[in-house]
Amino acid sequence: MRMLFKGMGALVLLASLLVGAVEVIGLTARQLGRQIFDGVNPTISAAAVTAMATVIVAVATLVLGRYIEKRKTIEAEIRISKIPVYSRLVSGLFTLLQAEAGPQQTAAAEALFRDLTPDLITWSSDEVLVEWSRFKRTVANLSPEDAIFALEKVLMAIRQDYGHKGAKVGDGDLLGLFINDIDTHIAARQRSQVQTPGHRTVR
Repeated sequence: MRMLFKGMGALVLLASLLVGAVEVIGLTARQLGRQIFDGVNPTISAAAVTAMATVIVAVATLVLGRYIEKRKTIEAEIRISKIPVYSRLVSGLFTLLQAEAGPQQTAAAEALFRDLTPDLITWSSDEVLVEWSRFKRTVANLSPEDAIFALEKVLMAIRQDYGHKGAKVGDGDLLGLFINDIDTHIAARQRSQVQTPGHRTVR
């Protein structure tokens, strides 16, 4: 339902932009026509200006309509392509979380990151790409608590790209679906973020 409302809102916005653009083009065409036919018989010039404006507006409407249609087609193709990429990423991350720590888990993580990176660069949204890049670059140096919350940011970005607003989803809500003791991790994270006087945390 949220995706339906989001799609309808986008269509309304595009329609409004199209109408506004057509109005501007029509006004410009009429002004240009008056300058071209300045000094000609008023009846003839009025008819010529009207005809010219009608033709220009019709052409502009066709061009803008084709442009909007092409954009919608491209967006639909990108969405179709990104869904399986996100599914593979989430499934792979869950598999890694359930695996026993050690060389095999490390090798599996490296394989997952290597195989998915080209598809993520090609198809993912800017938000997902940024969160995934930050996660990859920093996860090796993060504490266990910070690492799982960095992972949650990736999952939230994916959900938002699917169309979920996430306004009611807070820290730990997604992680709590597959980490039973998430409240313990939240408490430990909060304790680690307590700053001594004069200390400043740099992200």
